[in-house]
Amino acid sequence: MAKKYLYEIDLMRAFIMLSVLSVHTTSFFSDLIHADAGATALTLGALITSLHYTREAFMFITGLVLFITYYRRPMSVVTFWKKRFLLIVIPYVVWTIAYIVFKGMLDPDFNWSLLSLLAGIKHSLMTGDQYFLYYVVVSMQLYVVFPLLLYGLRKFERYHLHIFIGSFVIQLGLMALNKFVLQGMSYSNLPYVLAEIDKYRDRFILTYQFWFIAGGIIACHYERIRGFFDHHVRALRIALVVGLIVLWGHYLFDRLVLGEPESLAELVLQPIMIPYSLLAAANMWYAGVQWARRRERPGWRSFSWFVKVAANASFGIFLLQPFPLYYMEWTVHHIKNLGIPNWLYFSLLPLSILFVYFSAMFIAHWLGKIPILSYVVGRKARFSQRRLGQVQSSM
Repeated sequence: MAKKYLYEIDLMRAFIMLSVLSVHTTSFFSDLIHADAGATALTLGALITSLHYTREAFMFITGLVLFITYYRRPMSVVTFWKKRFLLIVIPYVVWTIAYIVFKGMLDPDFNWSLLSLLAGIKHSLMTGDQYFLYYVVVSMQLYVVFPLLLYGLRKFERYHLHIFIGSFVIQLGLMALNKFVLQGMSYSNLPYVLAEIDKYRDRFILTYQFWFIAGGIIACHYERIRGFFDHHVRALRIALVVGLIVLWGHYLFDRLVLGEPESLAELVLQPIMIPYSLLAAANMWYAGVQWARRRERPGWRSFSWFVKVAANASFGIFLLQPFPLYYMEWTVHHIKNLGIPNWLYFSLLPLSILFVYFSAMFIAHWLGKIPILSYVVGRKARFSQRRLGQVQSSM
């Protein structure tokens, strides 16, 4: 059976990536104000917290797309692994090395000896500790276990609701463990295997198990679930607004009443982020469904073109973001040191987000069109037939 293209996922990729860069850019602005629990700091902290659905939403998309593709089709495990790992391992290795070299160029004390470089590259490849590559590490783990997940959801299709609820409850427990126990625990006191899991828990697949399973189960019953939300879209929107208010209240309670530090109050891996991120992802998905039904109408074509470009470049944007982020931070830092008023300083925030987003998109878009080189942004560009004919005629 031919796979139906889900245009709604394109909109999710485009705008979730914009949210990712908004988090990273806003965090930089927040760090520069040097205020503890002031109104400005709390406002930025609440904004960042409300955008922290992105990690989970991308993992939800990954599970959804994989199961949409393979749930009702035969799958060769070897072919699956070859296809998926080729498009993810190459950029992982290339950008790990690129990030290390980039950091070295900025550090006058960097050790450029071959042995030191090789040791650093090996460590980073094993741990995914360069910038935001933890997500790629989690994705590779998913690809390894996906055939088992596929078999399990096929085998127990009649129990999908039970699996969904059980996975949700387990996820809440894992997030409670992370926030209330592991944050204050030294992994050096644990047995080696547990210490390694604790140390790298933010890039361990079990930490995000619910999002892959949720995406998979929704994919298995896609038409029915989409039809349900067609009749309950107002309730979905109201639930998101209520969830956002509760999330902000929770954040302010943690900061002002419990006295939690900013890093703990806006933690991604905490219990309240599970229902909130699910609501945010569901609303983003259904917004994509609504757009997909209108995308070819005359008034929507320019926006639809943007969504297509942004979605295709989204993985490349993710990989390229450290570079425009660095130059944005360098520029804003120097502007702030000029002593400009706060209102002018914060007016730079939306401009900075757009600069990072569109500069990374521009580079990723064109890299994705170059055969062979396109692999570094997770794309597979082909030589045009015209170009192939020119090459063959010259041989």
